[in-house]
Amino acid sequence: MKRIIFTTLATLLVFTAVLFNGCKHDKCEQVSCAFGGVCKDGNCLCQTGYEGDHCETITRDKFKGQWNVNEDGTLSSPAQYTTSIENGPIINQVVIKNFQNFYMSESVLAVAFKDTLTIPLQVMSDGSKVEGWATITDTNPLNQHYYQHAVMTMYYKVTSSDGLQVNQYGYGGSGPSLWAK
Repeated sequence: MKRIIFTTLATLLVFTAVLFNGCKHDKCEQVSCAFGGVCKDGNCLCQTGYEGDHCETITRDKFKGQWNVNEDGTLSSPAQYTTSIENGPIINQVVIKNFQNFYMSESVLAVAFKDTLTIPLQVMSDGSKVEGWATITDTNPLNQHYYQHAVMTMYYKVTSSDGLQVNQYGYGGSGPSLWAK
């Protein structure tokens, strides 16, 4: 008799477990993620270099374009000039041309992640070192055109090859470099 009751309870327990698990809704069933993104709990986890609800947007695209720059460094005079940001060698990188209105024949490499652009420490052909970071803001309140009109606030420094002079933007009492497109 005990064996029958035990078998009945075990069967009910297994049936309940199967029924309970069978009713769970797969949150990723209707979610499609682009560019190698993977769905987890109904949300896309994007590969490096992509963003958006479905990983449909290339992150660096918001930074690309012609920029009007206004800046005044700790060692330099106020300057206004135009620079451009273009595709870099890999999906999350860009190159900045005419950086600081000085590096016309070479580009500065930067890494795009969400709304931040990071300029890792790099040595230029004249031996100077450049590094910094920036944040971008879309100025179109309706977001009709993906960052077609945007502003960027850049904090960076350029150190001379001998290390004795550091021209800073956004540090050491100077304001950040302001970029607009």
